[in-house]
Amino acid sequence: MSLARDPAKEFNPLLLLAGIVLLGLVVRAAAMGSRLHNDDAYSWLVAMQPSPHAFLRQLAATENTPPLSYLLLSPLPIGDPTWLRVPAVAFGTLLCVAVYGGVRSLFGARAGLLAALGTAVSPFLITYSDLARGFMLEDLALLVSLTAAIRLTRIWTTRWAIVFVASAAVALYTEYSSVIFVLALTGALLWVGRPARLRTICLSGAALLTLMPWINQIVNGEHQVGLTKLHPHAATPSVTGLRDAIVTLALGESGGTQNGAGRWLIFAVILLAAAGVALALRSRWSEMTTAQRVAVQIIAATAALTLVGHAIAAVVGVDVFTQRYMTVLIPLAAILAALAISKINMRAITVLVGVALTVLGLAEVVRRWGAEYEPSFAAVRAVAVSIHPRTVLTDTPVVLYYLKGFRPIFDRPADLGPGLGASCARPCLIIDDTRGVGGTPRNAQGQERVIPPFLVTVEP
Repeated sequence: MSLARDPAKEFNPLLLLAGIVLLGLVVRAAAMGSRLHNDDAYSWLVAMQPSPHAFLRQLAATENTPPLSYLLLSPLPIGDPTWLRVPAVAFGTLLCVAVYGGVRSLFGARAGLLAALGTAVSPFLITYSDLARGFMLEDLALLVSLTAAIRLTRIWTTRWAIVFVASAAVALYTEYSSVIFVLALTGALLWVGRPARLRTICLSGAALLTLMPWINQIVNGEHQVGLTKLHPHAATPSVTGLRDAIVTLALGESGGTQNGAGRWLIFAVILLAAAGVALALRSRWSEMTTAQRVAVQIIAATAALTLVGHAIAAVVGVDVFTQRYMTVLIPLAAILAALAISKINMRAITVLVGVALTVLGLAEVVRRWGAEYEPSFAAVRAVAVSIHPRTVLTDTPVVLYYLKGFRPIFDRPADLGPGLGASCARPCLIIDDTRGVGGTPRNAQGQERVIPPFLVTVEP
Protein backbone atom coordinates (compact mmCIF):
# COMPACT_ATOMS: atom_id res chain seq x y z
CA MET A 1 0.00 0.00 0.00
CA SER A 2 1.38 3.41 -0.91
CA LEU A 3 0.88 6.94 0.32
CA ALA A 4 -0.03 8.15 -3.17
CA ARG A 5 -1.81 6.27 -5.93
CA ASP A 6 0.33 5.62 -8.96
CA PRO A 7 -1.98 4.47 -11.74
CA ALA A 8 0.00 2.57 -14.36
CA LYS A 9 -1.58 4.65 -17.10
CA GLU A 10 -0.12 7.89 -15.73
CA PHE A 11 3.54 7.09 -16.33
CA ASN A 12 6.03 4.29 -16.70
CA PRO A 13 8.05 4.33 -13.46
CA LEU A 14 10.94 2.30 -14.83
CA LEU A 15 11.26 4.57 -17.86
CA LEU A 16 11.36 7.64 -15.61
CA LEU A 17 13.84 5.91 -13.31
CA ALA A 18 16.07 5.22 -16.31
CA GLY A 19 15.96 8.94 -17.15
CA ILE A 20 16.87 9.86 -13.58
CA VAL A 21 19.77 7.40 -13.55
CA LEU A 22 20.99 8.77 -16.88
CA LEU A 23 20.85 12.33 -15.55
CA GLY A 24 22.70 11.26 -12.41
CA LEU A 25 25.37 9.55 -14.50
CA VAL A 26 25.85 12.43 -16.94
CA VAL A 27 26.17 15.08 -14.23
CA ARG A 28 28.75 12.95 -12.42
CA ALA A 29 30.68 12.11 -15.57
CA ALA A 30 30.84 15.77 -16.64
CA ALA A 31 34.01 16.49 -14.63
CA MET A 32 35.37 13.02 -13.88
CA GLY A 33 38.44 13.66 -16.05
CA SER A 34 39.44 16.86 -14.26
CA ARG A 35 42.83 17.36 -12.62
CA LEU A 36 43.59 15.33 -9.51
CA HIS A 37 42.66 16.38 -6.01
CA ASN A 38 45.11 15.39 -3.29
CA ASP A 39 42.67 12.72 -2.08
CA ASP A 40 42.50 11.21 -5.58
CA ALA A 41 46.29 10.96 -5.62
CA TYR A 42 46.43 9.29 -2.21
CA SER A 43 43.95 6.67 -3.43
CA TRP A 44 46.09 6.10 -6.52
CA LEU A 45 49.22 5.75 -4.36
CA VAL A 46 47.68 2.91 -2.35
CA ALA A 47 45.90 1.18 -5.23
CA MET A 48 48.97 1.05 -7.52
CA GLN A 49 51.14 -0.89 -5.08
CA PRO A 50 52.59 -4.01 -6.76
CA SER A 51 51.93 -6.61 -4.03
CA PRO A 52 49.56 -7.30 -1.13
CA HIS A 53 52.34 -6.60 1.38
CA ALA A 54 53.18 -3.26 -0.24
CA PHE A 55 49.46 -2.45 -0.43
CA LEU A 56 48.95 -3.01 3.30
CA ARG A 57 52.14 -1.14 4.19
CA GLN A 58 51.16 1.91 2.13
CA LEU A 59 47.60 1.81 3.43
CA ALA A 60 48.84 1.90 7.03
CA ALA A 61 51.41 4.59 6.25
CA THR A 62 49.13 7.15 4.59
CA GLU A 63 45.45 6.31 5.18
CA ASN A 64 43.00 6.24 8.08
CA THR A 65 40.46 4.19 6.14
CA PRO A 66 39.78 0.48 5.41
CA PRO A 67 40.92 -1.22 2.19
CA LEU A 68 37.84 -1.90 0.07
CA SER A 69 37.68 1.22 -2.10
CA TYR A 70 41.41 0.94 -2.91
CA LEU A 71 41.08 -2.76 -3.79
CA LEU A 72 38.35 -1.89 -6.30
CA LEU A 73 40.72 0.58 -7.95
CA SER A 74 43.67 -1.80 -8.17
CA PRO A 75 42.65 -3.72 -11.33
CA LEU A 76 41.70 -0.55 -13.25
CA PRO A 77 44.00 1.47 -15.55
CA ILE A 78 44.20 4.24 -12.96
CA GLY A 79 46.99 6.12 -14.69
CA ASP A 80 44.16 8.24 -16.09
CA PRO A 81 42.06 10.44 -13.76
CA THR A 82 38.83 9.31 -15.44
CA TRP A 83 39.43 5.65 -14.63
CA LEU A 84 40.50 6.57 -11.12
CA ARG A 85 37.03 7.99 -10.51
CA VAL A 86 34.97 5.33 -12.29
CA PRO A 87 33.98 3.44 -9.09
CA ALA A 88 32.88 6.62 -7.28
CA VAL A 89 30.82 7.76 -10.29
CA ALA A 90 29.24 4.32 -10.64
CA PHE A 91 28.33 3.96 -6.97
CA GLY A 92 27.13 7.57 -6.78
CA THR A 93 24.80 6.88 -9.68
CA LEU A 94 23.57 3.62 -8.16
CA LEU A 95 22.49 5.55 -5.07
CA CYS A 96 19.49 6.71 -7.11
CA VAL A 97 18.48 3.11 -7.80
CA ALA A 98 18.94 2.11 -4.16
CA VAL A 99 16.78 5.00 -2.98
CA TYR A 100 14.04 4.20 -5.48
CA GLY A 101 14.04 0.51 -4.63
CA GLY A 102 13.88 1.16 -0.91
CA VAL A 103 11.04 3.68 -1.15
CA ARG A 104 8.86 2.18 -3.87
CA SER A 105 7.97 -1.08 -2.11
CA LEU A 106 6.31 0.75 0.77
CA PHE A 107 5.40 4.22 -0.46
CA GLY A 108 4.84 3.90 -4.19
CA ALA A 109 6.65 4.78 -7.39
CA ARG A 110 5.92 8.52 -7.26
CA ALA A 111 7.65 9.00 -3.91
CA GLY A 112 10.46 6.69 -4.98
CA LEU A 113 11.11 8.61 -8.19
CA LEU A 114 11.09 11.96 -6.44
CA ALA A 115 13.54 10.75 -3.79
CA ALA A 116 15.78 9.22 -6.46
CA LEU A 117 15.75 12.47 -8.45
CA GLY A 118 16.71 14.50 -5.39
CA THR A 119 19.60 12.12 -4.78
CA ALA A 120 20.69 12.24 -8.43
CA VAL A 121 21.03 16.05 -8.56
CA SER A 122 22.38 16.74 -5.06
CA PRO A 123 25.39 19.04 -5.63
CA PHE A 124 27.35 17.63 -2.70
CA LEU A 125 26.80 14.01 -3.72
CA ILE A 126 27.89 14.93 -7.24
CA THR A 127 31.11 16.47 -5.92
CA TYR A 128 31.97 13.34 -3.94
CA SER A 129 31.07 11.11 -6.86
CA ASP A 130 33.99 12.78 -8.66
CA LEU A 131 36.49 11.95 -5.94
CA ALA A 132 38.38 8.66 -5.94
CA ARG A 133 37.42 7.78 -2.39
CA GLY A 134 34.95 5.36 -0.82
CA PHE A 135 32.18 7.71 0.30
CA MET A 136 29.70 6.76 -2.44
CA LEU A 137 30.27 3.01 -1.97
CA GLU A 138 29.80 3.50 1.75
CA ASP A 139 26.53 5.38 1.24
CA LEU A 140 25.23 2.78 -1.21
CA ALA A 141 25.99 -0.05 1.21
CA LEU A 142 24.41 1.82 4.13
CA LEU A 143 21.22 2.47 2.15
CA VAL A 144 20.99 -1.23 1.31
CA SER A 145 21.42 -2.08 4.99
CA LEU A 146 18.67 0.42 5.86
CA THR A 147 16.34 -1.15 3.29
CA ALA A 148 17.12 -4.61 4.66
CA ALA A 149 16.44 -3.46 8.23
CA ILE A 150 13.07 -1.99 7.25
CA ARG A 151 12.18 -5.23 5.46
CA LEU A 152 13.06 -7.18 8.61
CA THR A 153 10.64 -5.05 10.67
CA ARG A 154 7.82 -6.46 8.55
CA ILE A 155 8.88 -10.10 8.41
CA TRP A 156 12.09 -11.80 9.51
CA THR A 157 13.82 -13.71 6.73
CA THR A 158 17.30 -15.17 6.61
CA ARG A 159 17.87 -13.63 3.18
CA TRP A 160 17.32 -10.04 4.35
CA ALA A 161 19.30 -10.68 7.53
CA ILE A 162 22.25 -11.76 5.38
CA VAL A 163 21.78 -8.71 3.15
CA PHE A 164 21.89 -6.47 6.23
CA VAL A 165 25.09 -8.00 7.61
CA ALA A 166 26.81 -8.16 4.21
CA SER A 167 25.95 -4.59 3.19
CA ALA A 168 26.94 -3.23 6.62
CA ALA A 169 30.24 -5.11 6.33
CA VAL A 170 30.88 -3.54 2.91
CA ALA A 171 30.30 -0.11 4.42
CA LEU A 172 32.53 -0.85 7.42
CA TYR A 173 35.38 -2.02 5.17
CA THR A 174 35.01 1.16 3.11
CA GLU A 175 34.86 3.82 5.85
CA TYR A 176 35.25 3.30 9.59
CA SER A 177 32.73 6.09 10.19
CA SER A 178 30.06 3.62 9.00
CA VAL A 179 30.08 2.33 12.58
CA ILE A 180 28.16 5.46 13.57
CA PHE A 181 25.39 4.81 11.05
CA VAL A 182 25.14 1.13 11.97
CA LEU A 183 24.81 2.04 15.65
CA ALA A 184 22.28 4.79 14.80
CA LEU A 185 20.20 2.34 12.76
CA THR A 186 20.43 -0.17 15.61
CA GLY A 187 19.21 2.48 18.04
CA ALA A 188 16.27 3.31 15.76
CA LEU A 189 15.31 -0.37 15.47
CA LEU A 190 15.50 -0.84 19.23
CA TRP A 191 13.32 2.25 19.68
CA VAL A 192 10.52 1.00 17.42
CA GLY A 193 10.89 -2.51 18.84
CA ARG A 194 11.10 -4.21 15.45
CA PRO A 195 12.48 -6.72 14.72
CA ALA A 196 12.68 -8.33 18.17
CA ARG A 197 15.29 -6.47 20.18
CA LEU A 198 17.49 -9.52 20.79
CA ARG A 199 17.53 -10.22 17.06
CA THR A 200 18.41 -6.60 16.35
CA ILE A 201 21.34 -6.69 18.76
CA CYS A 202 22.61 -9.98 17.32
CA LEU A 203 22.25 -8.70 13.77
CA SER A 204 24.15 -5.48 14.42
CA GLY A 205 26.72 -7.31 16.50
CA ALA A 206 27.36 -9.73 13.63
CA ALA A 207 27.90 -6.81 11.26
CA LEU A 208 30.34 -5.06 13.59
CA LEU A 209 32.22 -8.30 14.28
CA THR A 210 33.12 -8.59 10.60
CA LEU A 211 35.86 -6.03 11.36
CA MET A 212 37.61 -8.43 13.75
CA PRO A 213 40.01 -9.86 11.13
CA TRP A 214 41.11 -6.32 10.30
CA ILE A 215 41.98 -5.17 13.83
CA ASN A 216 45.69 -5.93 13.48
CA GLN A 217 45.90 -3.69 10.41
CA ILE A 218 44.02 -0.94 12.26
CA VAL A 219 46.66 -1.13 15.02
CA ASN A 220 49.45 -0.98 12.42
CA GLY A 221 47.86 2.13 10.94
CA GLU A 222 47.62 3.78 14.35
CA HIS A 223 51.34 3.22 14.90
CA GLN A 224 52.03 5.41 11.85
CA VAL A 225 50.17 8.43 13.23
CA GLY A 226 52.68 11.18 13.88
CA LEU A 227 55.31 9.43 11.74
CA THR A 228 53.93 9.34 8.20
CA LYS A 229 50.39 10.66 8.60
CA LEU A 230 48.03 12.64 10.81
CA HIS A 231 44.62 11.87 12.19
CA PRO A 232 41.85 13.40 10.05
CA HIS A 233 41.47 17.08 10.90
CA ALA A 234 37.90 18.36 11.12
CA ALA A 235 35.88 21.04 12.83
CA THR A 236 34.79 20.36 16.40
CA PRO A 237 31.05 20.36 17.11
CA SER A 238 29.45 23.77 17.50
CA VAL A 239 26.29 25.53 16.41
CA THR A 240 28.23 27.26 13.65
CA GLY A 241 29.78 23.95 12.64
CA LEU A 242 26.33 22.37 12.52
CA ARG A 243 25.10 25.26 10.37
CA ASP A 244 27.98 24.88 7.94
CA ALA A 245 27.56 21.11 7.74
CA ILE A 246 23.85 21.31 6.99
CA VAL A 247 24.02 24.08 4.37
CA THR A 248 26.96 22.37 2.65
CA LEU A 249 25.18 19.03 2.54
CA ALA A 250 22.12 20.78 1.10
CA LEU A 251 23.71 23.15 -1.40
CA GLY A 252 27.18 21.82 -2.17
CA GLU A 253 30.76 22.73 -1.29
CA SER A 254 30.15 26.49 -1.07
CA GLY A 255 26.99 26.11 1.01
CA GLY A 256 25.35 28.63 -1.32
CA THR A 257 27.43 31.51 0.06
CA GLN A 258 30.52 32.19 2.15
CA ASN A 259 28.77 35.03 3.95
CA GLY A 260 28.00 34.16 7.57
CA ALA A 261 24.66 35.98 7.68
CA GLY A 262 23.66 34.39 4.40
CA ARG A 263 24.45 30.95 5.76
CA TRP A 264 22.36 31.56 8.85
CA LEU A 265 19.45 32.55 6.60
CA ILE A 266 19.87 29.40 4.49
CA PHE A 267 20.12 27.32 7.66
CA ALA A 268 16.87 28.84 8.94
CA VAL A 269 15.12 28.07 5.64
CA ILE A 270 16.36 24.46 5.80
CA LEU A 271 15.06 24.11 9.37
CA LEU A 272 11.69 25.51 8.30
CA ALA A 273 11.58 23.07 5.39
CA ALA A 274 12.40 20.21 7.76
CA ALA A 275 9.60 21.32 10.06
CA GLY A 276 7.26 21.45 7.08
CA VAL A 277 8.20 17.90 6.11
CA ALA A 278 7.54 16.71 9.67
CA LEU A 279 4.16 18.46 9.79
CA ALA A 280 3.11 17.07 6.39
CA LEU A 281 3.94 13.54 7.45
CA ARG A 282 2.29 14.00 10.84
CA SER A 283 -0.90 15.35 9.30
CA ARG A 284 -1.41 12.14 7.31
CA TRP A 285 -0.06 9.80 9.99
CA SER A 286 -3.38 8.06 10.47
CA GLU A 287 -3.62 7.27 6.75
CA MET A 288 -0.38 5.30 6.74
CA THR A 289 -0.14 1.59 7.37
CA THR A 290 1.72 0.37 10.40
CA ALA A 291 4.63 -0.69 8.20
CA GLN A 292 4.83 2.78 6.64
CA ARG A 293 4.81 4.52 10.01
CA VAL A 294 7.56 2.24 11.29
CA ALA A 295 9.64 2.93 8.18
CA VAL A 296 9.31 6.71 8.56
CA GLN A 297 10.27 6.48 12.23
CA ILE A 298 13.34 4.38 11.44
CA ILE A 299 14.55 6.69 8.64
CA ALA A 300 14.05 9.87 10.68
CA ALA A 301 15.55 8.42 13.87
CA THR A 302 18.55 6.99 12.00
CA ALA A 303 19.25 10.35 10.37
CA ALA A 304 19.01 12.20 13.70
CA LEU A 305 21.11 9.66 15.60
CA THR A 306 23.74 9.62 12.84
CA LEU A 307 24.16 13.39 13.14
CA VAL A 308 24.34 13.16 16.94
CA GLY A 309 26.76 10.24 16.70
CA HIS A 310 29.18 12.21 14.54
CA ALA A 311 29.08 15.07 17.03
CA ILE A 312 29.73 12.74 19.98
CA ALA A 313 32.58 11.01 18.12
CA ALA A 314 34.24 14.39 17.58
CA VAL A 315 33.95 15.22 21.28
CA VAL A 316 35.84 12.05 22.23
CA GLY A 317 38.59 12.74 19.70
CA VAL A 318 37.41 10.98 16.51
CA ASP A 319 37.32 13.78 13.93
CA VAL A 320 34.35 12.85 11.76
CA PHE A 321 32.13 15.86 12.39
CA THR A 322 32.52 17.08 8.84
CA GLN A 323 30.31 16.92 5.78
CA ARG A 324 32.29 14.34 3.83
CA TYR A 325 31.58 11.71 6.49
CA MET A 326 27.86 12.49 6.62
CA THR A 327 26.86 12.30 2.96
CA VAL A 328 24.43 9.46 3.71
CA LEU A 329 22.17 12.05 5.36
CA ILE A 330 21.40 13.52 1.92
CA PRO A 331 19.46 10.52 0.52
CA LEU A 332 17.73 10.08 3.89
CA ALA A 333 16.56 13.71 3.75
CA ALA A 334 15.52 13.25 0.11
CA ILE A 335 13.38 10.24 1.07
CA LEU A 336 11.60 12.05 3.89
CA ALA A 337 11.00 15.14 1.74
CA ALA A 338 9.66 13.00 -1.13
CA LEU A 339 7.27 11.21 1.22
CA ALA A 340 5.97 14.53 2.54
CA ILE A 341 5.44 15.92 -0.97
CA SER A 342 3.69 12.75 -2.13
CA LYS A 343 1.38 13.01 0.88
CA ILE A 344 0.04 16.36 -0.30
CA ASN A 345 -1.84 14.42 -3.01
CA MET A 346 -1.51 17.26 -5.50
CA ARG A 347 0.06 16.03 -8.70
CA ALA A 348 0.93 19.57 -9.82
CA ILE A 349 3.21 20.07 -6.81
CA THR A 350 4.97 16.76 -7.41
CA VAL A 351 5.49 17.65 -11.08
CA LEU A 352 6.70 21.14 -10.19
CA VAL A 353 9.27 19.81 -7.72
CA GLY A 354 10.35 17.17 -10.23
CA VAL A 355 10.83 19.78 -12.96
CA ALA A 356 12.77 22.07 -10.60
CA LEU A 357 15.11 19.24 -9.59
CA THR A 358 15.62 18.25 -13.22
CA VAL A 359 16.52 21.83 -14.14
CA LEU A 360 18.97 21.88 -11.21
CA GLY A 361 20.56 18.70 -12.52
CA LEU A 362 20.88 20.05 -16.07
CA ALA A 363 22.38 23.28 -14.72
CA GLU A 364 24.96 21.20 -12.84
CA VAL A 365 25.83 19.36 -16.05
CA VAL A 366 26.48 22.68 -17.81
CA ARG A 367 28.43 24.09 -14.86
CA ARG A 368 30.63 21.03 -14.40
CA TRP A 369 31.22 20.03 -18.03
CA GLY A 370 34.98 20.13 -18.56
CA ALA A 371 35.46 22.21 -15.41
CA GLU A 372 38.74 22.17 -13.47
CA TYR A 373 38.92 22.49 -9.70
CA GLU A 374 42.65 22.04 -9.12
CA PRO A 375 45.52 24.20 -10.43
CA SER A 376 47.43 23.18 -13.55
CA PHE A 377 50.62 21.20 -13.03
CA ALA A 378 52.15 22.29 -16.35
CA ALA A 379 54.42 25.02 -14.91
CA VAL A 380 55.84 22.66 -12.29
CA ARG A 381 56.50 20.01 -14.92
CA ALA A 382 58.27 22.62 -17.06
CA VAL A 383 60.67 23.35 -14.19
CA ALA A 384 61.42 19.65 -13.74
CA VAL A 385 62.08 19.21 -17.45
CA SER A 386 64.36 22.27 -17.59
CA ILE A 387 66.74 21.26 -14.78
CA HIS A 388 66.91 17.47 -15.33
CA PRO A 389 67.06 16.66 -11.59
CA ARG A 390 68.78 13.54 -10.31
CA THR A 391 66.33 13.46 -7.39
CA VAL A 392 62.79 14.76 -6.91
CA LEU A 393 61.38 15.00 -3.39
CA THR A 394 57.77 15.86 -2.61
CA ASP A 395 55.32 15.83 0.27
CA THR A 396 52.25 15.24 -1.94
CA PRO A 397 51.19 12.22 -4.02
CA VAL A 398 49.95 14.62 -6.71
CA VAL A 399 53.61 15.11 -7.73
CA LEU A 400 54.17 11.34 -7.64
CA TYR A 401 51.29 11.00 -10.10
CA TYR A 402 52.15 13.77 -12.54
CA LEU A 403 55.94 13.30 -12.53
CA LYS A 404 56.07 9.50 -12.69
CA GLY A 405 58.85 9.60 -15.25
CA PHE A 406 61.18 11.36 -12.79
CA ARG A 407 60.66 8.67 -10.11
CA PRO A 408 59.91 11.17 -7.31
CA ILE A 409 60.36 10.16 -3.68
CA PHE A 410 57.51 10.65 -1.21
CA ASP A 411 59.29 12.63 1.50
CA ARG A 412 57.91 14.29 4.64
CA PRO A 413 54.18 13.64 4.09
CA ALA A 414 52.13 16.00 6.28
CA ASP A 415 55.43 17.86 6.91
CA LEU A 416 56.51 15.19 9.38
CA GLY A 417 60.10 14.15 10.03
CA PRO A 418 63.49 15.59 8.99
CA GLY A 419 63.23 14.59 5.35
CA LEU A 420 65.90 13.78 2.77
CA GLY A 421 66.59 17.30 1.56
CA ALA A 422 70.08 17.48 3.07
CA SER A 423 71.26 14.19 1.59
CA CYS A 424 69.50 13.89 -1.77
CA ALA A 425 71.62 13.55 -4.92
CA ARG A 426 72.09 16.90 -6.68
CA PRO A 427 70.60 18.58 -8.56
CA CYS A 428 67.65 17.94 -6.26
CA LEU A 429 64.20 19.28 -7.01
CA ILE A 430 61.86 19.65 -4.02
CA ILE A 431 58.16 20.21 -4.68
CA ASP A 432 55.98 20.75 -1.61
CA ASP A 433 52.30 21.59 -1.38
CA THR A 434 51.91 24.83 0.60
CA ARG A 435 48.37 23.83 1.62
CA GLY A 436 49.66 21.02 3.84
CA VAL A 437 48.56 20.96 7.47
CA GLY A 438 50.80 19.10 9.87
CA GLY A 439 54.33 19.50 11.13
CA THR A 440 56.88 22.20 10.36
CA PRO A 441 57.71 23.40 6.83
CA ARG A 442 60.79 21.95 5.18
CA ASN A 443 64.08 23.73 5.87
CA ALA A 444 65.46 23.94 2.34
CA GLN A 445 68.48 26.05 1.34
CA GLY A 446 68.17 26.27 -2.44
CA GLN A 447 66.46 28.66 -4.81
CA GLU A 448 62.74 28.82 -4.13
CA ARG A 449 59.90 29.59 -6.49
CA VAL A 450 56.20 29.58 -5.70
CA ILE A 451 53.96 28.05 -8.36
CA PRO A 452 50.65 28.04 -6.47
CA PRO A 453 49.91 25.92 -4.60
CA PHE A 454 53.41 24.41 -4.81
CA LEU A 455 56.72 25.62 -3.40
CA VAL A 456 59.44 24.53 -5.83
CA THR A 457 63.01 24.46 -4.50
CA VAL A 458 66.12 23.63 -6.51
CA GLU A 459 69.11 22.34 -4.58
CA PRO A 460 71.96 22.67 -7.14
